[in-house]
Amino acid sequence: MADTSSVDTSLWWDSFTLLFTELENSSLSSDLPLNLAKKLKDNHAWFLNALSCFKPPNQKSKEALNSKKLKIGSQQLTIQSLLKDKALQISSCLLLDEVQSYIVVERFIEHNSAAADSTAPEFLHTILIQYYKERQCLLKCIRWILMRAIYNGPVSENNSVKEEAKELFHDGLESKLVSFLEGLLSCSYPEQMDVDLFTLWAEETLIEDNLVLDILFLAYYDPFCKCGSGIWKKFGSIYKGILAGEYNLGKLSITSEAQQLSYYVKVQLLLILLQTLNLENLLQMVHDETPYREGAYTFSFTDVQEMDTLVSTFSGFEMNEAGPLVLAWAVFLYLLSTLPGNDGNNELMEIDHVGYVRQAFEAGSLHYCLEILQCDILKDYDGPVSGYRSVLRTFISAFIASYEINLQPEDSNSALILDIICKIYRGEESLCIQFWDKGSFIDGPIRSLLCNIESEFPFRTVELVKLLSSLCEGTWPAECVYTFLDRSVGISSLFEISSDLLANDVYHILEAQQAVQVPGIEGLFVPSGTRGRVLKVVGEKTSLVRWELPPSGVYVLLLHLAQNMHLNNKEEVFFTLDLLNRLVSFNTAVCYAMMDISNSMQFHDIRLENEQVEKNVWVVEMICNLVKNLPLDSYGAALMSMGVRILGVMLICSPSNVTAVALNANLFDITLQTAVFSVCSNDLSSGSWLLSGRLARMLLIDCEQNSNDYPLTISVLDFTIELVETGVENDVLLALIIFSFQYVLVNHEYWKYRIKHIRWKITLKVLELMKKCIMLMPYCGKLGEIIHNVLFSDSSIHNVLFHIACTTAHALEKLNASRFFDPMEIEGLQLAVCSVLDILSEMTTKLSKDTSSSIPVFLQAVFSCTTKPVPVVTSALSLISYFRDPVIQLGAVRFISTLFATTDCVQSFSCETTYFAPDNQEIINLRHSMSYILREKSESNEDLFVATVNLLTSAANYQPSFTVSILAPGENNEDRSSTNDAKLQRNETSVPKGSSLIDALINYVERADDLIKSKPHILLCVLNFLTALWQGAPQYANLLESLRSHVNFWKHLANAITSTASSENPLFESLKGKDALNMAYNFRCQSAILGIMAYEIFLQKKLLHAESLVKNTAESKDKEQNATKTEKSKATDFHDLKGVWSSWFKDSVLEKVIKTYTSCVHNNDVYEGAKVATSLFCVHVMLKLAVNDSGSLSVSLLQKIHGILTKLTIHPAFSELLSQYSHRGYSEGKELKKLILNDLYYHLQGELEGRKMGTGPFKELSQYLAESNFLGSYQHQFSEDFSAKNMYLFDLTQLRADFNLGAWDCSDWRTSKEIAETMLRFLQDANTVKLLLGSKLSALKELIAVLAVYHDDSKGRATTGERIQNELIFTCIDNICQSFLATIETLSPVLDASEDMLNILACQVELLLLLTRTVCKGLSTDISLLVMKCASSGLKLLSELKLLPSKANLIMKLLLTLLLLVLQSNSLNLNFDAVADKGSGKDFSKVSNATLGLLPILCNCITTSEHCMLSLSVMDLILGSFLMPRTWLPVLKNHLQMQFVILKLQDENSSTIPIILKFFLTIAQTRGAAEMLYCSGFLSSLRVLFSQSGESFSRIGSSNMGASEKLEIPQDIWGLGLAVVTAMVQSLGDSSTGTAIVESMMPYFFSEKAHLIFNSLDAPDFPSEDHYKKRPRAQRPWISFATLKETEHTLMLMWELNVLVNFQLGVPLFCVHLLLKRILKFAQNLHISTAEVDGLLFHHLDVYRITFLLLKFLCLQAEGAAKRAEEVGFIDLAHFPELPMPEILHGLQDQAITIVVELCQANKLMESLEIKSVCNLLLQILEMALQLELCVLQICTLRPVLGRVEDFSKEAKSLFSALDGHDFLKASRNSLKQMISCIYPGLL
Repeated sequence: MADTSSVDTSLWWDSFTLLFTELENSSLSSDLPLNLAKKLKDNHAWFLNALSCFKPPNQKSKEALNSKKLKIGSQQLTIQSLLKDKALQISSCLLLDEVQSYIVVERFIEHNSAAADSTAPEFLHTILIQYYKERQCLLKCIRWILMRAIYNGPVSENNSVKEEAKELFHDGLESKLVSFLEGLLSCSYPEQMDVDLFTLWAEETLIEDNLVLDILFLAYYDPFCKCGSGIWKKFGSIYKGILAGEYNLGKLSITSEAQQLSYYVKVQLLLILLQTLNLENLLQMVHDETPYREGAYTFSFTDVQEMDTLVSTFSGFEMNEAGPLVLAWAVFLYLLSTLPGNDGNNELMEIDHVGYVRQAFEAGSLHYCLEILQCDILKDYDGPVSGYRSVLRTFISAFIASYEINLQPEDSNSALILDIICKIYRGEESLCIQFWDKGSFIDGPIRSLLCNIESEFPFRTVELVKLLSSLCEGTWPAECVYTFLDRSVGISSLFEISSDLLANDVYHILEAQQAVQVPGIEGLFVPSGTRGRVLKVVGEKTSLVRWELPPSGVYVLLLHLAQNMHLNNKEEVFFTLDLLNRLVSFNTAVCYAMMDISNSMQFHDIRLENEQVEKNVWVVEMICNLVKNLPLDSYGAALMSMGVRILGVMLICSPSNVTAVALNANLFDITLQTAVFSVCSNDLSSGSWLLSGRLARMLLIDCEQNSNDYPLTISVLDFTIELVETGVENDVLLALIIFSFQYVLVNHEYWKYRIKHIRWKITLKVLELMKKCIMLMPYCGKLGEIIHNVLFSDSSIHNVLFHIACTTAHALEKLNASRFFDPMEIEGLQLAVCSVLDILSEMTTKLSKDTSSSIPVFLQAVFSCTTKPVPVVTSALSLISYFRDPVIQLGAVRFISTLFATTDCVQSFSCETTYFAPDNQEIINLRHSMSYILREKSESNEDLFVATVNLLTSAANYQPSFTVSILAPGENNEDRSSTNDAKLQRNETSVPKGSSLIDALINYVERADDLIKSKPHILLCVLNFLTALWQGAPQYANLLESLRSHVNFWKHLANAITSTASSENPLFESLKGKDALNMAYNFRCQSAILGIMAYEIFLQKKLLHAESLVKNTAESKDKEQNATKTEKSKATDFHDLKGVWSSWFKDSVLEKVIKTYTSCVHNNDVYEGAKVATSLFCVHVMLKLAVNDSGSLSVSLLQKIHGILTKLTIHPAFSELLSQYSHRGYSEGKELKKLILNDLYYHLQGELEGRKMGTGPFKELSQYLAESNFLGSYQHQFSEDFSAKNMYLFDLTQLRADFNLGAWDCSDWRTSKEIAETMLRFLQDANTVKLLLGSKLSALKELIAVLAVYHDDSKGRATTGERIQNELIFTCIDNICQSFLATIETLSPVLDASEDMLNILACQVELLLLLTRTVCKGLSTDISLLVMKCASSGLKLLSELKLLPSKANLIMKLLLTLLLLVLQSNSLNLNFDAVADKGSGKDFSKVSNATLGLLPILCNCITTSEHCMLSLSVMDLILGSFLMPRTWLPVLKNHLQMQFVILKLQDENSSTIPIILKFFLTIAQTRGAAEMLYCSGFLSSLRVLFSQSGESFSRIGSSNMGASEKLEIPQDIWGLGLAVVTAMVQSLGDSSTGTAIVESMMPYFFSEKAHLIFNSLDAPDFPSEDHYKKRPRAQRPWISFATLKETEHTLMLMWELNVLVNFQLGVPLFCVHLLLKRILKFAQNLHISTAEVDGLLFHHLDVYRITFLLLKFLCLQAEGAAKRAEEVGFIDLAHFPELPMPEILHGLQDQAITIVVELCQANKLMESLEIKSVCNLLLQILEMALQLELCVLQICTLRPVLGRVEDFSKEAKSLFSALDGHDFLKASRNSLKQMISCIYPGLL
């Protein structure tokens, strides 16, 4: 076997099926795209040689298939044995070249996976159909080229299609086509073909006959070539032979379809013969009196004689099908003989054309013409039907002109001619347009006939309306017909002529001597004195007279109809209704004119004897009366259908008026058992509608007996749809809807039909109604709820839906392969499957949003495995592979997607394992079908591609097992040689090895940087799928590993953002329509990419953490090695992502991205403009309603506006205006409401144009209208693959539908259209801004998320990659701040801020907060000031808004948190740098000034509960760190609502109280603020607080407390309260206020709360340092920071009271000594380093502060005792205070010296304020310890221990040495020296 063989290039062809589809889908309004034009040029040889290019079998081709690969020019095929066998079988069957047979088989397998089972019996049959389809599409392409070239559209004269058409015939296509035709007509059945395939071969051959004849007809119709006499005679001979049975048509006509095709071949050939006689040119020559000249006409006289010889051989008696040809030949001869210059042509004159006419009429030529026009194939054919009708039109017109035919009522041929004319024009708009074009001479004879008939109206009404009904096809023809009737002034009637008039004077003018009754119109008279003209004499004394009367023909016709519907003139009523139906259907303006005819002048001017006529003439009521009173027969059903259709059209034009009349009339006698809308009930079960039986019987009669164009069922359903669209809620409508579902839908399948395919039209129409009801449910109130209940609970409805939906792809393939099913039936079924899938998708989508716990009946049925013939899910999965109809595929994919989401919502119903677990073969088919869609359909069918990826996304979110089975790599281990999966082999050859669905999707990731610009919606759906995988990472570990393993995966994703960041983004204001949507998709793509990165970083951090834990455990070496390898592998993958972010940091990508995302895009004018434009439109409609003109607005919309109008007129501002206008006498006090509305309209118009409305009543009314939001119901949730929640946009499609703007041009509302369009334009702009804002916001949120995950601590230490440099962070913060300030500027505090804007602000602040925490060493002063400015501006604006929504509260909290963070950072930095940096003073002053401006804003924020605590915390920090009391005190006095803050002390939330007390503690240290506290009642509030918390205080320190009790105790409230009081006492000193505080609080603390004081001074236990002890002794709980603070505050209070009033507390001193002992013992073990002083171990410092207070208290006690000893002259040891033992004091001295020495030596160059304070504190402790030691030595008359003296001497020297150079300790140093000299004289 050779590896590669080559064959002739001509054997290859690109699929003509696909080419024809592309050609059909191309636009007619422009030239062909270049790629299509090139394809036409490349296929020129195939077009020219057509069917002959399909070669017969060839030995060389057969041998070539034995090789592995086959080259056909530039194409190469991989030969597969299975496909080769099938190709050889088909080759012998079709007598087709083996290589071409192989191409056919391979292409079929590739594109039809659902039918790819090569072992199935119908496989061969289907392949043959595919082959013939290719042949026929080749011919259809040629036909399309000619039809496109003939088309008179806006295309250039020398376009590619015309050039190709001309070139084809220049190269000889005509002769080839004639040869093909003869070959096809003479071919015989292939001997090698099985007998059971004969029917297929016969029908396909006849179809090719039809196509070849179509092409020939078009060739002569334009003409692209002239038909000479030889070709004409050739066609004539063929036609004669066909009629004589000499060709194979009779043999091929073995089925009904073949008989139709055979009949059509004869008709086509006949019409070609008629067309090539050029009767149109002859008429033109006769019209122009052009003489006949040889060469100027197609045929010479000799040709005519030869052709006549051929025609004469046709026997009209034997072959009636030749009758039209014979008659046309007679017309041809007559016209030719009438040309100037033919008088001497004896040969021509000798031909008996009259004999031919007689022969044709005897053969029934007119009957045959009518038969041709009535045949079904001409109605449904896709060929040049208009051209065929045009030929017949020319033929009949020429016949009328030649023999001066005039239609007479008594002549049967006249009726035939009229029927033929009507059939020709009816349904052909182009011919109707030509007819009404006065320049069309061809239609002249027929126009003359029309005028003759019109002159006898209403005497001959039937003929007139029948002809006019056929001539009104299309908008302009309908207008022409209406105008023709409207201008038809005059009435014809029979009139008895007096004896003095000549009976034969048909032109006599006479005058009526008395009123003449118009026959057939009761009450309409011709007034006496009216002049008339005699048209014709119909009796001895009776003539038909045309009276000159003013009423138009339309008016008379309507009167006639109103009378005839009671007189049972069936035919006239039928054709009149048909005319009215067609007029209003084709032209909306005509519909308006007809509805408004009762308001015309002629209606009121005409003399009516019967007043009741006026009511009946109103068209809507007249039609309703007609429908209500029709008989129960086929005639009544037909009339009802047309009447209902007319009402449906009028309903569109005037919904409110027509709805009221039609529903009140209850046309169909259908009601509800319970009147839902009159009582509170919405519980409807099956059969809750009551039907009289009339409508049901009418429907059945119509289906069984009628065959008109408008089936009654379709009309009723259309009418119901129109009613639903109006938004009306009515019992009759509800009954009609339920009747349509529960009766029509459920039962119509079993009805008998005269026309079979009507069944599917009814199915599709009732499904359309169902879909419309489902779509409009959100806009319907109670009606929508009831319909929802019916649809989701009625099992009979479900059964019908599932019966259609359960049609599998395999079943559809079998139907298409069978010849026993009508193609229209198959098409109807396929369309029904599409509709049902859409309905099921919508229903399941609504269920997925249902939060009820019960499972609906519908959902149980969907997942039922007993559904016949197969479960719904199984069928839907199979339909994904039905490539024959992409719309079905799309519906199936969407349905499965919604099912996945639904099963997740219904928790109690498990479906994953049962219903979404296809078997292996189904998985294979589904996988390959989806893979083909992902690889091939992104260009040709984007909707299907997007839906398929969305299905994968839905599966990844809700059905992990299904996802893994479809996507899991390495599981394609199915049997490749299986005969059941031929397509699998095809895919194996065309797809690279190892490819999968993941590989197909990776292709789009690799093109991400291009797709994000060109097709971002395609990229977004792929990214959404990847996001779903990363969200479910634990379940998709292998899939994620496969994705990461692709080279540069992260780089490809990052490039999409990088390329976007590097390009200039267009201004949002300039983006409209698709550009805006693409930009929104672009940002959503970036959001998805950042989200994926965030998930990956988080995942890898977790994995690395877990691996580190595994690595630290004692495992085997093998496990450790494996873990290490895995870690290295993952680390390698992760390194790529870290590298991406590192490059972004270095290349300023992050800076650009942040700048783009945070930039202000909000245009407040858009939203405000939308509100004003909406109000303007609303007021305009109110003005229309004031004159009872509701236009074409929907009922629901009108109800909304009516409701607003009612409320508006009772608004106080409106009442005020009424009073003003009445007082001023405007409009003489009449129609004041209308006048006010008119003025309001112009005020709003000025506002829209930029002129602001001043304050006053009109401004209030404007604001009320804006707040009414009457379009709120039109806001819908936008999804569009965005995965965006809570993004609501205006549903402009539904809004336009409710406006019905298309009808406004035809009514008085045409001048209002600009107002509506302006509003829609503003709403579209608002949608655009919201869409772009939401998309950018999504990207910003994901950026925040990824940055938050990237950095895991506040100091910027990135655990996963390189740290962001401070400089970059500062730049980013600067950009964000600028954007934030710009955003703030766009907001107006007058109106509420939009939620979109607040979301943007929230994310900007959140990102600022994140970046601020990320900075390593704090913010620079400039950046801090900028951030503070942002916080200040934001807080100020948000606090001034009228209403604070939750989002605004969140932003304020974020701003306050940000402010707190920035101030804390600056407080530390500025204090630390106070000495080292000389410029820090300036920086500090800048920050201080900025904080001063914040204080009023913060005071304002305090009044809001949500912000109170944060605001107090910020203020506490500002007052304590940045401002002096003299600066902040006046601000607090002016702006702080102290009373409000004090009341917060009674808040039940104990966590807020410490914050308030800390703030009070800060301000209480200033005298003025302490007075504010006192005056505001702080002390009384504190007592209340302590009394409320007294029980908790009593339990502090109790060892018997449980854990839960400890959590509830506010341990620091008592201590802080004491501290505030202490600070107040300290600040106020001995002033009257201070004294008052002491007098009021001293008894309270030391009497009422003495137990708490004791408790605070109770010596706590400190942590034991004896860690080596195995069994520590039992002790009380260790001391806490709060307890230390509480003790400190208690001691401070005691000290202050003692100082002020020499207060002696009755506290045993042993408590103080015990406390001191334990503290000192703990302090001896402390060793405070510089780092600790910097702010880590604050509780160590608190120990020393307590020690300081204790020593200070003891010193005070000792000093008091010493003074008393001096006064009495001796020391009273019994009353002398107990002092500490010298050992304790020595320990304190040693520790203080050691710490001070270390601190001073470590900070020679720079001392922080904290270090200074610690040193001063310890030196004071040292001094007091020495003082107490001196006191002990003197009292006890002891001397210092010698060893102690030596040790202290060394320590003192080192201390003073360390103190040198520290000027801030100079005072303490001197004081210490004095004390040392007292206790150790001479030591220093």
